[in-house]
Amino acid sequence: MSARSTHQTALIIEPNSSGIGLVDAARRLGLRPHVFDRKPVTELPAQVRAAVHSGWADYTRVEIRDLPTVLRASRELAARTDLVAVVPGYEYAVDTCAHLARDLGLPGLAPEVVGALRDKKQMKEVLAAAGVLVARNHLVGTDADPVAVLADVGTPAVLKPVDGSGSQYVRRVDGAAELADYFAEVRANPIEDYGKLLGPSLLAESYVQGPEYSVEGYVENTGDGPRVHVLAVTEKQLGPEPTFVEVGHAVDAPVSPADRARLADTARRAVRALGITVGCFHLEARLTPSGPYVMEVGARLGGDRIPWLVQAVWGADMWELAVRSFAGLPQPARPANEVPQGAAGVRFFSVEEEAVFEDPDGLLSRLLKVEGCIEAEVTAAAGAVLRPAVDLHSRFGHIALAAPSRTELERRIAQVDRYVREAVRPAVPAAAAVPAYIALPDYAAAGAPVTITACAV
Repeated sequence: MSARSTHQTALIIEPNSSGIGLVDAARRLGLRPHVFDRKPVTELPAQVRAAVHSGWADYTRVEIRDLPTVLRASRELAARTDLVAVVPGYEYAVDTCAHLARDLGLPGLAPEVVGALRDKKQMKEVLAAAGVLVARNHLVGTDADPVAVLADVGTPAVLKPVDGSGSQYVRRVDGAAELADYFAEVRANPIEDYGKLLGPSLLAESYVQGPEYSVEGYVENTGDGPRVHVLAVTEKQLGPEPTFVEVGHAVDAPVSPADRARLADTARRAVRALGITVGCFHLEARLTPSGPYVMEVGARLGGDRIPWLVQAVWGADMWELAVRSFAGLPQPARPANEVPQGAAGVRFFSVEEEAVFEDPDGLLSRLLKVEGCIEAEVTAAAGAVLRPAVDLHSRFGHIALAAPSRTELERRIAQVDRYVREAVRPAVPAAAAVPAYIALPDYAAAGAPVTITACAV
């Protein structure tokens, strides 16, 4: 048996999306990152793969959806190193991390509460019992009677997998015929996402009218118990319904002080009600005249590069805040600026009509030259057939930008829009102009995907 390592280790489960930043954050805090993932190392996100290949992060391939297997692997890791933290790097790892932390005696969420953090029906029940506004909802299967479902929740209604993420199979329906078609689609084409099958169990909700925001924050463990800190309010930009693809985000959201206070108060009450006592959180809500209606709450970092935007505007390093929390380390006295510094946004790329991607390299080159570029990525190859996005996987790239003001941010995003329009052409020649581009997450239907990520400023 090899000698026990003397370094302290942070175990990061499935670092994807915004979770990729957790690996480097652990290293900055003097911890040795160790990644558990179900994918081979060649399929890990580029930043994580580079960390493993460079030798400053370790990696073990584990079937994350098999809890006994992950428990055994984590115990073996704890036997040979000083394991001090188990950190979820993605939505589907939240419940796994709770069980591992309990088993290893480390800071973490109580396994008893994670059911309501991963099951949207349970979540809504907990929130409603705590007086937090949620839409009227009902748990259904794809064999449910569409007429009865709509009689229960009203029309229009919103359907979604009860334990899904990333806007996958989230759909607005305006009548029984549409709902019947939706049920048939989900039955015929179930989605497997990171080893999870989405679709058999669905949540039907009444439609909530109003602008959508998310609240980003973290929980600090103090001598008086968990303390909920709100760092930012994010404006969520959605694509055209009936789908609800997130096409962009902007920090800080242009809301009144009173509305920001309402959103922050709702977040604090929701986080406490759901038993989130460690790590970061991401709450999504629609603002109505009656107050914020909570769509859902994640006990993890917000996706879609939101932590990058929070850092650019508020100076808060959400990755370090998360790792510190799960490692039981003290939080900084001033983790964020007292006032926002400019504005930041992320734009995702998609098309309104089927189109062909002509020049990914040229597009990336132009994006990197946009003033304030934090990160740019193109995820489709030349010649790829692009289709309108329907979920987070249906986008072909993004750019994250910082600017001194909201007005300047919008000008820079308009410049990006023009570059993307000029990089595609209609799939079917027609007299009409090139289809307008809309901002969405990453998807290319043809050609080998090419991911090119770079930082400029």
